[in-house]
Amino acid sequence: MLRLLKNNYFRILLHLFICVVFVLVFPWLLFYLNDFFDVKHMILTAVILVSIFYLNYYLLIPQFLSNRKFKEYAGTVIGVLIIVYCLSTLNQPKPSEFKKEFIPPPIRFKKEFIPPPIRENSMAFVDVKPARKHRFFDFGILILSTISIAVSTSIYGTKEWFVNENQLKEIENQKLSAELSFLKAQINPHFFFNTLNGIYALARKKSDQTPEIILKLSELMRYIIYEADTVKVLLSREVAHIENYIELQRIRLNEMFDVSFNVKGNTGLKQIEPLLFSVFLENAFKHGVDYTQPGEIMINLEIRDDELIFFIQNPIAKRVPKSTNGNNGVGLKNIKKRLNLVYPRRHELTITTNDNKYTVELKLSLSEA
Repeated sequence: MLRLLKNNYFRILLHLFICVVFVLVFPWLLFYLNDFFDVKHMILTAVILVSIFYLNYYLLIPQFLSNRKFKEYAGTVIGVLIIVYCLSTLNQPKPSEFKKEFIPPPIRFKKEFIPPPIRENSMAFVDVKPARKHRFFDFGILILSTISIAVSTSIYGTKEWFVNENQLKEIENQKLSAELSFLKAQINPHFFFNTLNGIYALARKKSDQTPEIILKLSELMRYIIYEADTVKVLLSREVAHIENYIELQRIRLNEMFDVSFNVKGNTGLKQIEPLLFSVFLENAFKHGVDYTQPGEIMINLEIRDDELIFFIQNPIAKRVPKSTNGNNGVGLKNIKKRLNLVYPRRHELTITTNDNKYTVELKLSLSEA
């Protein structure tokens, strides 16, 4: 159905059907009920109905209704209907323009019969329907205008429903792809064996950190495999996942390289899309670590009411490992597309490169409204 809605021929036929209904059928119905026909008034009525339809479809609904501004939308619609009513009242046909019934002259009788005298104000044509001035014309246009708004809203809502259904399916596919990509990029054999080697080295030294590192690796695996398999997760769990990942990465870093992770604000019961920062974390440790010189990866996460700000900055290493599968560019493209799907018009992603430093700042609105 979504493909049909996007089809140009279908859209042309739909608009032609709308024009036929609002240009011919509805105006004709209005004038038929009023026993009146005039080309000028019929064209004006058709223009009003079509204008209201497309004004609501292309401006009012996307501007207000789609952004959940229900009060503004209702107020604007009421204002439009008031304007339409005023226009219809000003352009209402005059009583003399309505149909008049012909009254034949009196029947002639024989000469002996003398008819009663004719009154001064008597006419051959008598307007028998003067009350039609206030009967249905102005309120008829108001009713048809309301129908025009209802029809355009229904068509737009149906289209958006199919679009949203398709996007939900695409989100699920993107989420599955992101999870698989994360597993391949982060928990691949190379990363896993390096982590185990680090744990082995700590165990040989009988370090007290060994149980803690094993626990963090277990939590990392559990989160990715089980907890991230939902639409939303608690922000506090995503923060804990980032901390576990950073701790595991620190095992393979020397003392010259520093990694800082700061969280400001209260995560509370706020929810977020899982594994949303994985690509940025991966790129920072993959391309920002130079074992020949000191460096720093700085990661900040700040919560301000319903806004989340994620910031990560890393140096650009001179010896950047070449990607054998080209997943780096694909990863950024996927996360941008995923943000557009999950947080449409509710996110701002800024990526800059200055002074040999690579910086990513992501702002998210966690509010559903």
